[in-house]
Amino acid sequence: MPEIRVLPPNIVEKIAAGEVVERPASVVKELVENSIDAGATKIAIHVEGGGTKRIRVVDDGCGMSEEDAILALKRHATSKIKSEEDLNRISTLGFRGEALPSIAAVSKLTIITKRKEDLVGTKIHVEGGEIKNITSIGAPSGTSVLVEDLFYNTPARRKFLKSERSEFFQIYSIVEKYAIIYENIHFKLVHNGKEVFNLPPSNLKARIARLWGKEIADAMVEIKKSNRMKIKGLIAKPYQVRRDKNKLLIFVNGRYVKSRIIEDALVEGYGTLLFRDSYPIAILKIQVEPDEIDVNVHPAKLFVKFKDENRIKKEIANLIWNSLTKEENIPSKIGGREERAEKIKIEREKQMVFDVEEPSKMRKIEDFIPVMRTLPMEILGQVDGTYIILKSPEGLVIVDQHAAHERIRYERFLKDMKDRNIQKLLEPIILNLDYKEYQFILEQKGSLRDYGFIIEDFGTNSIVVRGIPPILTKRDAEDAIREIAQLGPKSIDEKRDELIKLISCKGAIKAHQKLSQFEMEKLIMDLLRCKNPYTCPHGRSTMIKIKNEDLEKMFKRKE
Repeated sequence: MPEIRVLPPNIVEKIAAGEVVERPASVVKELVENSIDAGATKIAIHVEGGGTKRIRVVDDGCGMSEEDAILALKRHATSKIKSEEDLNRISTLGFRGEALPSIAAVSKLTIITKRKEDLVGTKIHVEGGEIKNITSIGAPSGTSVLVEDLFYNTPARRKFLKSERSEFFQIYSIVEKYAIIYENIHFKLVHNGKEVFNLPPSNLKARIARLWGKEIADAMVEIKKSNRMKIKGLIAKPYQVRRDKNKLLIFVNGRYVKSRIIEDALVEGYGTLLFRDSYPIAILKIQVEPDEIDVNVHPAKLFVKFKDENRIKKEIANLIWNSLTKEENIPSKIGGREERAEKIKIEREKQMVFDVEEPSKMRKIEDFIPVMRTLPMEILGQVDGTYIILKSPEGLVIVDQHAAHERIRYERFLKDMKDRNIQKLLEPIILNLDYKEYQFILEQKGSLRDYGFIIEDFGTNSIVVRGIPPILTKRDAEDAIREIAQLGPKSIDEKRDELIKLISCKGAIKAHQKLSQFEMEKLIMDLLRCKNPYTCPHGRSTMIKIKNEDLEKMFKRKE
C-alpha cells in the first residue's frame, strides 16, 4: 500500500465539499470502502443499536503502519491521490482523506491495525477528534475500526436520527450493495449479536439467490459486453419486475451510483417488454477509463458524470434489448407467462364450477342497469379474447372481461374481510424474502391477518403462510405477499385501499384469455349482482353500450 500523505492546499481546494457523517450508514459505507481499497478478502460488520451504540468493521486487508494510522486521522490525508492530475484517474472508492477524521470527530473511535510484514500492530483511541492513546498491540494482519457512541458530542444531529430499525435498514442496504458488486469478498453482517447474513465468495447469481431469493436469481439473464466500455451483470426477464427501483443497482468502476442516464437506458432497453409503471430488477457493473467519468461531483460520491452520456446510454439500451430478445432469454409460449396464465385459468375454472353461492333473492338486470334496459341479452362471443359482446333489443353491450372480473373480486374480497373469512391451507406456503421484506412482513403480520393472511416466522429470511384470502389461489397469494413487501416503509393500514385493490385484482381473468360460454355467462351475472357494476376498482369502465341508432348512423342508414 502506498504511503499516506497530507494533500497540498491546491488539491484540497479542488475536492468537493467536506464529508458529512449524516447517520450510522454513512460510517459503515466509508469503513467498508476503506476495507475494499485495502484489498480485503474478508469484511465483517458488527452493529449494535442500529449503529448509534457501536459499529465495528474488521478486515484482512493490507493494514497500516503506526505512522500511516496516525496520519489517516488527519483531514485530506490519503494514499490514493498525489497530484491534481490524479483527480482525473480515480480508480479507488475513497480518495479525499476525509472519512476517518470526520467519523472520529463525532464519536469515540478505536483503530487496531497491522501490516503483514510487522511483528506487532498499532492501537489508537480517539475521542471527539482528539487522539487519547497510541499503543502497540498483538493483532492479526488487517484493520479493525470500532466506532462507539456516534454523535455523543453533537446531540442535535443525534436527535434527527430515525428508529433503530430504520437506521439498521440503511446500513443493511449499504452492505448489501457492496456484497453484490464484490461477490469475490466474504461479507458478514451482524446486528445486536444476531447474524443477518454470512456470504462466502461466490458467483453473482449465487449471491443474488442468497440475498434476494432463488426465484429472482433464476429469472435473471446474464449480460456482458467488452469494448471501450465493459459492461456485465444480470437483468431480470420482463415478467419479474417491481413497482420501485430498490433492486435496480448501478455500479461504475466498483462504486454504487445513481444515474438517471443509465436508468433511462435500462428502461429504454426493455422497450415494450416492460409493464407500465414498473421497473426492472437489474444489476449493472460498468467499467470505464477513469478519465471518462467524474466521481468528484457529490460529497457522498453517489453520483457520477460521464464524458459521453449519449454513447453510454445507447450502448446499454442496445445490449439489454439484444439480450432480452434472444429466444433463450425470454419466456416462451410453453414455459413462460402464457403457461402460468393457463394454470391460473384452470384453477379459476374449478373455482367457477364449485362457486354455487347465490343471493337469497335474484335481482333483475334492470335493477342494476335501469337506463340501459338490456334484457334480454344474448352473448354473441368474445373479441380478441378480451371483450364480451352481448346483444340486446337496444343494440350492443361490450364488456371488458378483465375490468369486470376485477370489480367482482373486489366486492367479494370486501365481503370476505367483513366476515373475516380465511382459507386455511393444508399445505402451507414457504416464502423466502430478502431481509428488509422479511422484516417488514413480520412487523405487519397482525395487520395482514385482517386481509386474510395467516403468517408466521420460518427463520432465515423465510415466512410460512398458513392462511390466505378465499379469493386467491396459492400462487396468487404468493405473488400478492411479494408485492405487499414492496409497498414501502408505510404501514399496511396506511395503504388499505391500495392493498385491497392489489389483492382483489390478483387472479382476475386476463385480457386475451379465451372463455367458454358458461364462463362468460357467469361473469356477466356476477357483475350485474355487484353494488357498482359500472367500473373496476381503479375507475375504468367495465362496459359500454352501442345503441342501434348509433349503428345506423355509422352505416349512414340514418342522418
